[in-house]
Amino acid sequence: MATAALDPAIGLHSVSRDIAEIPLFDRLPRASRERLLDGGRIERFPAGATIFSEGETPRHFHALLRGMVDLSSTYRGRHCTVLLLTPGDSFMPAAALYDEPYLLSARTLAPSRVLMIDADVVRNEAKQTPEFGMAISRLLAGQFRLSLRIILDLKCRSPSERLTAFLLRLHDMRPPGTVAQIPFTKRQLSARIGMQPETLSRTLQVLAGNGLYLRGREIIVADRAKAEAFCGEDPYPSGSEDELGVYAL
Repeated sequence: MATAALDPAIGLHSVSRDIAEIPLFDRLPRASRERLLDGGRIERFPAGATIFSEGETPRHFHALLRGMVDLSSTYRGRHCTVLLLTPGDSFMPAAALYDEPYLLSARTLAPSRVLMIDADVVRNEAKQTPEFGMAISRLLAGQFRLSLRIILDLKCRSPSERLTAFLLRLHDMRPPGTVAQIPFTKRQLSARIGMQPETLSRTLQVLAGNGLYLRGREIIVADRAKAEAFCGEDPYPSGSEDELGVYAL
């Protein structure tokens, strides 16, 4: 199993800078951030590393600085992705805050740098600093809103419609002047959408007939209007949870 490594090049100043990059910490009083800093460290994980497993009791609060992390569960041998975390996201904060077992496992999809803060430090800080408690509440609200978006997608759209909408979202998120690509394997894509991997190829054929297709990992929108008409309007209000500190896919 791939394991983490403490980054020897990271000192206290760098940890402090990285905390400032996480929305959860950006509005905290200096003293609060310093207490969290004292209980934190940064670890590097290779792709394919398990950060924690479902059923474990939290020992740390986690925030993703670089890379991508799959939050998932396994049911009857089937891998079920719940969220794909991107830089700026925090992992299962309620589990660390209330000392509850993880309901999901966290596994890296790419080489990742993770900020880890002792769970006891986080709990104590939430009790004594109202700003930190409110920041966590804002984060939990953002993750709940995102979860509702995914639930509505599952309830209101077919798998092929969900896949079209998700690929259009990835396409629109690309930096200007770059090629739009899925940042993970097609098997991971099917797990995120909620379909069997063996049905993905057939579903992609449906998408190709509706203005969107994949060339390897490249997302090609041949007919935007046709693709949007196929997946339909989002079954939830437009917008994102970025302002609430949630960047998950």
